[in-house]
Amino acid sequence: MSESTYSVIFRGDLEPGYTAADVKANMARLFKAGPETVEKLFSGRPLAIKKGLNLAQAEQLQATLARQGAQSSVKNEAAREVEAVPAPRPVEETPAAPAPAVKPAPVAQAEGALSLAPMEGNLLKEHERITVEPVQVPVSHLSLKPPVGNLVEASEQQAPPPVQVKVPDWKLGGHVTGKASFKLPD
Repeated sequence: MSESTYSVIFRGDLEPGYTAADVKANMARLFKAGPETVEKLFSGRPLAIKKGLNLAQAEQLQATLARQGAQSSVKNEAAREVEAVPAPRPVEETPAAPAPAVKPAPVAQAEGALSLAPMEGNLLKEHERITVEPVQVPVSHLSLKPPVGNLVEASEQQAPPPVQVKVPDWKLGGHVTGKASFKLPD
């Protein structure tokens, strides 16, 4: 049997203490890639950085990525192939009549219960989406004014009430004598 091969998978997750800009710059330097190529790595989807490695090489690449601030995982490529191809049954174990298919009982979910959606695609199912019809708002009565002067027309302003001023009656009587006298009301 041949040696197992491994892939290093990256989704765009960061190690604690690193910023996205720093990790992107580190990845660009590490892989000698342009910003567009590095940006594709941070899509959130699992991407194989390197395939066909032995376990030591895969763990070494994973440690290098961790030092650059990128969280990655090592995946066994052979395990995926084993899951995809079922093993054939020996002839003596094959039943004479097929067994009836047993459906698993549906799991009852409480109102408002949460479930996990797959990473790819939309989070909401088609029947869960709300369609919003566009609203037509009439704007023909609106206009733009120049940025100088008052924004409110003079006809739209309310006139302030007149101010009542109480003026004391100063009786200036001695104009003949040249002396003026006055009294303030109490």
